[in-house]
Amino acid sequence: MATARPAAAPKIARPQTRPLRAAPRRAPLQVVRPDTRIRTVGAIGSSVLLIGFATLFVLAAVHAMLVQGQAQIDTINAENAVLETELTKAVAALAAADSPEGLAMQAEAAGLVESASLVMLAPVVDGALAAPTQEDPFAPEASR
Repeated sequence: MATARPAAAPKIARPQTRPLRAAPRRAPLQVVRPDTRIRTVGAIGSSVLLIGFATLFVLAAVHAMLVQGQAQIDTINAENAVLETELTKAVAALAAADSPEGLAMQAEAAGLVESASLVMLAPVVDGALAAPTQEDPFAPEASR
């Protein structure tokens, strides 16, 4: 038969000890300035916002001036329309006064009488008239 063997003690796994590492060296502490990129972005953003606001303000002012100018133009156009109407009436009145009928009415109103017969005037040819008998027909009476 088989002989019994004494039981061996179970092997316990022992954790292996690792060699200690040196802790990483930290840099010495120092005062750090705030991040300048944040300030730069804020300054650029503020500048863009300010420029945009100023541009919109200037555009609004220009539009206000244009509206005021348009109101003045409308007023002037209305005055021009009235003056054109008056001018048209004056031109029509002048044309009526310069017409033959208008001239006849003005002569009749002034007390001028109409000629009994119509006489047509023709130009005189050179040498057809006699020479003047006086030196100056238009001279005053005292010098004659």
